[in-house]
Amino acid sequence: MPTFWFELLYLLVAWGLAAYSKSATAGLDPKTIMLSALFFTVYFCLPLMKKRIKLFQLALVLLAITAFYTYSTISFNGVVLLIILMVSKQAIDHLQGFRLYVQLFIQFILIMLPYLLRLDYLLISYTMLLLLLVGFLLYIWQRTNLSYHQLNHAYIELEADYRKLKRHTVIQERVVRQDERNQVARDLHDSVGHRLTALLMQLEVARIQVTDKEFRNKFDQLKALAQMSLDETREALKTLKSEQTTGLTAVIQLIRKLEAESHLRVSFHVQSGALSVPLTNAQSVALYRSVQEGLTNMMRHSQVRQASVEFQLIGDRFFRFQISHPLKTKVEIQEGFGLKSMRERLEQLAGSLKINQVEGEFRLIGTFPIEGGERE
Repeated sequence: MPTFWFELLYLLVAWGLAAYSKSATAGLDPKTIMLSALFFTVYFCLPLMKKRIKLFQLALVLLAITAFYTYSTISFNGVVLLIILMVSKQAIDHLQGFRLYVQLFIQFILIMLPYLLRLDYLLISYTMLLLLLVGFLLYIWQRTNLSYHQLNHAYIELEADYRKLKRHTVIQERVVRQDERNQVARDLHDSVGHRLTALLMQLEVARIQVTDKEFRNKFDQLKALAQMSLDETREALKTLKSEQTTGLTAVIQLIRKLEAESHLRVSFHVQSGALSVPLTNAQSVALYRSVQEGLTNMMRHSQVRQASVEFQLIGDRFFRFQISHPLKTKVEIQEGFGLKSMRERLEQLAGSLKINQVEGEFRLIGTFPIEGGERE
């Protein structure tokens, strides 16, 4: 936007010089004033036409013809040349291919036409050399600007891939570590837990068979000690099986980290009972990946940085999450790789994904059953 205002100021100065040059010879007539108003009205509306290429090109042709026709009576229209060159810059910035070549050819003819009609070969040669130089400089500038944008886009994609890979690596490490802990817990449960249980049963049998009161008290003490050891083992197994990355609290912490890294504003709405839902590793990872993909999809297609994430427990049987963000205009929904992956993750959990748009808002709604969760 600052560039637009600089160009507009530049055109005002150039147009004022051209008008002053014309008034010194022929005076300013109403036609010149009306054409000047038309030129700046059309130029001021150019930003509104950028998405409609045909209308934008027609506006550029009208600007060039208006500038030429307004000051066609000036013997040397060097200032008009500056005005039309600024119009050419707009064409180079926003037109491509055949449309750009047609636009530049029209403006070249308008610049050269007064000299061609008078057969002023010196000015023709001078103007053509000047146009070649300016055109070459604009070409170099365009290529440099294009290379910069391509490098910047590649850098942003590379940075996003790096962050995604980093988060994926952290999650995978935690999942693998928890799987190992679960395996150790199962081994301990199958060996130590079962043996302590068997020991308790044998102590009870021996206590019943002993008639001496003193020996019975000893067996009671041994039984209490074995029961205490069994309780402590069960508590240790319970702690060992608890996963730091599972559960809704851990998922929210990961999303908060994503929010900080991507400069987002995410508001969470957790309905009653949802925070204590016992999610498995697979459910936690699928939930986080779904929210991550929903936020990435939002940044990529709607260019907004504010979203709302809602978690809800439905009937103690289903877990539901919703990702919503503002949408200026309704868009045609086409599922790409990200949304398809999200749907596949939820379907692997016997869940589903719904996508809809209501009242200027885009929503992703996922649901999956929680019967497979690890309940205590």
